[in-house]
Amino acid sequence: MINPWLLILPAFLVLLVFNIFPLIWSLGISFHRFSIIIRETPRYVGGLNYISMLTSAEAWDRLQRTGTFLFYSLLFQFGLALAVALLMFEDFKGKRTLLTVFMVPLMIAPIASALFFRYMFDENLGPVNNFLETVLGTRILWFSNEMSPLGIPYSLLTVVMVETWIWTPFITFLLIAGISSIPGDLIEQSRVDSLKFRYKFRFMILPYIKPMLAIALIFRFMDALKTFDSIYVLTGGGPGSTTELISVYIYKLAFERWDFGSATAMSYLVLVIVIFMTNVFMRYVLGGEKE
Repeated sequence: MINPWLLILPAFLVLLVFNIFPLIWSLGISFHRFSIIIRETPRYVGGLNYISMLTSAEAWDRLQRTGTFLFYSLLFQFGLALAVALLMFEDFKGKRTLLTVFMVPLMIAPIASALFFRYMFDENLGPVNNFLETVLGTRILWFSNEMSPLGIPYSLLTVVMVETWIWTPFITFLLIAGISSIPGDLIEQSRVDSLKFRYKFRFMILPYIKPMLAIALIFRFMDALKTFDSIYVLTGGGPGSTTELISVYIYKLAFERWDFGSATAMSYLVLVIVIFMTNVFMRYVLGGEKE
């Protein structure tokens, strides 16, 4: 008989070559002063790269900006997704067609979406500003560091809106899956009893979508933390460093300053943040299930 381990050996080798080996190699780089511009042998510096990043005002500024981006993007995405999912909970004509159209952003590459909105929000020729000027007689500098009513620069708000358009359907899809698991007799009973919406949501809908909310929150937190492609296309991290999130900062450390040691050290610090926050989400969002 064939050893079962031989069946998974090809997949394990692929994982080893493309995931585990680069992970170990990059961890080693984080403890060295390593640059391809200065032609010298990588020099071991211990935890100096980590100390440098932890004490860098620039790095903390990027982390704070990333936190602001995460707050607004997740707030908008989950708010809209929950509203659409609850709308899909009701029966009305054209429901399937509306849901299909709403899922279109999932079928478009994020870079293509960013290019589309780069044109839509263009300060001179964009349809959005043309509409605002026609209706309200004003134009908005969407890619400037001018402050928006939300207290964040318009450039960062634009990135948040684009990310919301791209990823809200994904969260909606998960929440609809949770709502679809509600037993039909429970739904029928709530309609017979004319249960008010707030009670229906709290005692019938929320318990069934809570696991999906946790999954969506964990996935979107991890993915939003490494948002890069849409920012690179929309603003390039500018103006100045207004939209330079931690992912863009790490990229610039590695491929503009050629400081691979600091870049990989910062990457592992972000990994620690992701692991910690994931545990927090699992504990507080799913903790009630055990009770």
